[in-house]
Amino acid sequence: MSITGPTGPTGATGATGVTGPTGPTGATGLSITGPTGPTGPTGATGATGVTGPTGPTGATGVTGPTGPTGATGVTGPTGPTGATGATGATGASAPLESLTAYSTPTQQVADNAAVIFDRTALQNGTSITHADNTAEFTISEPGTYFATYNGTAAPLANAQLPETNLLQFTLNGTALNGAATSHVFTTASETSAQSASIIFTVASAPATLEIESGGGTFNYTGTTMNIFKIG
Repeated sequence: MSITGPTGPTGATGATGVTGPTGPTGATGLSITGPTGPTGPTGATGATGVTGPTGPTGATGVTGPTGPTGATGVTGPTGPTGATGATGATGASAPLESLTAYSTPTQQVADNAAVIFDRTALQNGTSITHADNTAEFTISEPGTYFATYNGTAAPLANAQLPETNLLQFTLNGTALNGAATSHVFTTASETSAQSASIIFTVASAPATLEIESGGGTFNYTGTTMNIFKIG
């Protein structure tokens, strides 16, 4: 009879044997995707990339409101003088100093007396004056003057005919040469429209101008005296 004794101590591990050949690949297990995990924190911003090419110019925008006016710039140098323009029209002349006096009613003027003028109709300036119902015209400024006389003369009803009527300008009582008019009356009903004019110079003022009647006593009507200062 065989009796088995107790198992002895395990012996030392033997050397690893030669690896056997690889067994066949097992079947692929089920592929089940798990749920997406939470988004992780944003990473740091990367470096700026290279600038791309400039795009095409966009359409012009609406014009904005005008800005405030800027300060005035420095005045530039004076330009060259332009051509002389055409001469303008001549302006109106200054009014002449003048005086007009007249007498409408019939007046009887004795020999070597002056014709009286009862009204001053128009006066421009102060160098020529006349008092109503007088024969004297006062010239208060030296200068050159032009005087004209117009009126109608007639002899008296009892005149000794023929009778020569003479009218002449006097200055300070002295007859002015070339300033006379005359008419010979041959009938008592005759009348004579008379006129005379003279240009004279007053060297010293005041001076007195009159129109004097001569040759006898005559009737005068519609008398007018005009005097102008012309220089």
